[in-house]
Amino acid sequence: MMLDPRFAMTYGLIPRALGDGTIRWDDPAAPEFDVAIIDPPSVYENLKVSRARARVSRSHLQDYLTLRGMHLVHVFYEYRSAVRDSAIQGVLDGQDRQAERLLDREFDISMNRDGSYTAQVWGARVIAGPGAMPITADDLDNVGLAWPGIAEPVTHDVARKLRLHNCVYVRDTVLAAYEGRAGFQVYPESGGVAFGGQWSVGCCERVGRDVIRVELKKLYEGTPDRVIRYWHAHAIVPGPDLQGAGANARNIAIRASELVHALVAIGEHLSALTSALKLTERPGAEFVCLDREFINYNGWWNGLFVEPVTRHVPMDMSRDAFLDRCLDLDKLAIESLAERHLRPMVRAIGTPEDNIDSFRGLKLLNRLACLTQVANAGGLSLTRAGPEIVNRYHREGTNPAQPLTRLFAISDLRQLKGHRKQEIDAGIEEALARFGIDTRGAAGGWGATLDSVYDGAIEALTSLDASFAKALALIAEG
Repeated sequence: MMLDPRFAMTYGLIPRALGDGTIRWDDPAAPEFDVAIIDPPSVYENLKVSRARARVSRSHLQDYLTLRGMHLVHVFYEYRSAVRDSAIQGVLDGQDRQAERLLDREFDISMNRDGSYTAQVWGARVIAGPGAMPITADDLDNVGLAWPGIAEPVTHDVARKLRLHNCVYVRDTVLAAYEGRAGFQVYPESGGVAFGGQWSVGCCERVGRDVIRVELKKLYEGTPDRVIRYWHAHAIVPGPDLQGAGANARNIAIRASELVHALVAIGEHLSALTSALKLTERPGAEFVCLDREFINYNGWWNGLFVEPVTRHVPMDMSRDAFLDRCLDLDKLAIESLAERHLRPMVRAIGTPEDNIDSFRGLKLLNRLACLTQVANAGGLSLTRAGPEIVNRYHREGTNPAQPLTRLFAISDLRQLKGHRKQEIDAGIEEALARFGIDTRGAAGGWGATLDSVYDGAIEALTSLDASFAKALALIAEG
């Protein structure tokens, strides 16, 4: 089956192919997904045939019929046979065949030469015709929307009369339709959205952990009607938790920003340490794939691998979504570490007593953290007392023994997705224990748990950055 090309062109639908052969058609500008769904081709095999259907949005279909002046007609045919059938035998009453034609269908029943019976029906009926235009003419001019906190239904005329303080509140789940999709720009700090140069939801402000305050007048001015209706579907009545200190609760944008800036600072300190160790000078971006000049000019959320970790975190987040986000965190904070630059730094401080050839980026960064701890504790310079620092590390260790244990826990979490359920449960419990998190707290969803993982990673990186800063100060003192 195929979708009528004229229908797809009318609404600017874009096909999205799935692995099983299903084709889903989306309107990316709205955005609206699965406007039409076309099943894989029907397959006849071993006397069985697989089903194939084409499903189309009712509102789009009604709109299209009106635009084109068409009617939708359902045509059907059905055939059945049986060795015995008392109902047909009674209707035939000794005749070989009988047919009855109604207004929209025709029945045909007959007895075959071998004594078996056959029944057939075929016909057609009108499903819908020209009428309403729920897509093309959905302009909110006649019937407004009831927004919490606004006294009357808001049409475009009403919206034009609103003042700047007439704001509404929506859950940040509204961003799910835009995050990670081509053509859309999401501004995590404000919760605003833009679709190319066609429309934008601006004049937004994040409030509390997961709410966006929107200036209603600007929402109606800058977006298509379907976008307004979509945001309206996420509207809420602001509760007491959004008053006072609750309005300043940490949201995902704050957490992601702190994570990015901590990584940038670590990259810059690694660059300075490289120079102090008389190695080839390298900018911080070569260590962590994030450059301060770039993010200052383009926005911190546009850094490499950053966008996925800025996406909204619902409180009822599923466990699979939680593990997927841990993978995103791993790509940003761990996989981006350049082991080819970190290994020479470990060796430049002093010859390790163990073999570090198999160490990847995180283990090498952890070793640098350990050596820095030893240096800071003893007031030693990494550039002049390297052999002594290495000796103390191997003899006495550090406290804690693994400074970046929470980053190692994130690395372990990202690898659990493909394991068996029992292994996943045990692995998550063990990894989250390193954050001081009890998995029983995730019974209602993994959103709060993910908040704690973000906070733990930020704390680890901030502590590491401070340790590097102190070590560089000791070097400068000499």
